[in-house]
Amino acid sequence: MSSKHREKLNQSPAASRKVSGGFSRRSLFKGAAAATAALGAVSLAGCGSKGDEQQVSGEPQVITDDSKIVNVTEEFKSVDNPIAVQSAWDLPLGTVPFHSEGAWAALLEAPSSARSVNTLGIISLASGARTTLIPQPIKGGAYGFHDVRCSETVYAWIEMNYAEASWVLLAQELQNGALAGEAVELDHGNADWEPARFTVAGGHVIWQKMPLASGSKRAEFSHCYSWAFGDAKAKDLYESPGRFATWPRVSGGYLTIAPRVNTEEGTFYGITALDLDGGKMVDQLVMPQNVSPFEAVYMNGTFAFSVEANYGYGGGLGNMGTFIGREGGPFVYLSREPLACVAGKGSRYLIKARSSHFVVDTEAKTYAILPAPDKATDYGDYPASEGETDRFVTFATVRGDNGLPAAAQVRVFPLA
Repeated sequence: MSSKHREKLNQSPAASRKVSGGFSRRSLFKGAAAATAALGAVSLAGCGSKGDEQQVSGEPQVITDDSKIVNVTEEFKSVDNPIAVQSAWDLPLGTVPFHSEGAWAALLEAPSSARSVNTLGIISLASGARTTLIPQPIKGGAYGFHDVRCSETVYAWIEMNYAEASWVLLAQELQNGALAGEAVELDHGNADWEPARFTVAGGHVIWQKMPLASGSKRAEFSHCYSWAFGDAKAKDLYESPGRFATWPRVSGGYLTIAPRVNTEEGTFYGITALDLDGGKMVDQLVMPQNVSPFEAVYMNGTFAFSVEANYGYGGGLGNMGTFIGREGGPFVYLSREPLACVAGKGSRYLIKARSSHFVVDTEAKTYAILPAPDKATDYGDYPASEGETDRFVTFATVRGDNGLPAAAQVRVFPLA
């Protein structure tokens, strides 16, 4: 990595600033928590308890033994849908919810008219009460809202100047569904840097800063950062000698990322689980050469990940679909085009298909179909939740009596 890039990183995420309507000045730190792989044998499901380090070899997983790929629709029993909707609310058409954890979901709210911009809000998953938190971008009229997430205690969002392709990542404290204090600028980028891919967990904001694949900085390394209220600086959790393949996902206190690994041997992605508290690597699965994961999350002591294309090489993991397993296999496999991150609880996994969700139970060896709501458009409902959760939240565009799209329907399913 060039010294120029190191200087840029030190100046950008390491220099948090108070912004208009912002928090008291907070600095971010740039630490180093490099993760290394351990050696040894594997099992279908890891221990899964906090701080446990699984035994992995770091070898690419080219699965040629068909017995290690367990096809859900061929080898599991089809049963009635075991989960039921608890609550459902219709929101203005175009509203998109994001549920990271707990009893709240962040909202990218639809504009009230063609002359107004999107707003940012929040919805209570207990009552359905909806509040607009940020009616206009803090950075000014040249910016618009690009993305948003919230936990129980932090609200984070990106504002973007689309004319200049510049962006800024901001965060603010959240208390009982209301903003507190002032906003903090965590990072920013120009047209050479992709808008940060980010998530939240507890008081943490986690984001990936990556050069655009076709930009002038494309040869620069990518970094995954973590910051929390009370920290003096952001922590540099992981450096990837190339772009990360997937969004950062947090589940059960573990962060899942997919950096480039084994770069001296070719293009390989290592689906990696880090302990969010200390940044220590607890598990890793290296994909076959040139096979890029689409989504990945570590839950129930194993990886749930997907591949969005049939590569024609790389063994079983080179096929399109969603896989649940660890290094060495076996892998539970759903041969459907992946569209979103897997969510669920325990041995039950919810996997988005074209117009519905598969409910796969790896312990009971069953699967069911969770249908989309009535009058949903062709693509059905999408998960707003990710990873392990007590509440599975979905949203769908539903039609009115005239057959035209009329609302965004949010549904909440409790998971036992």
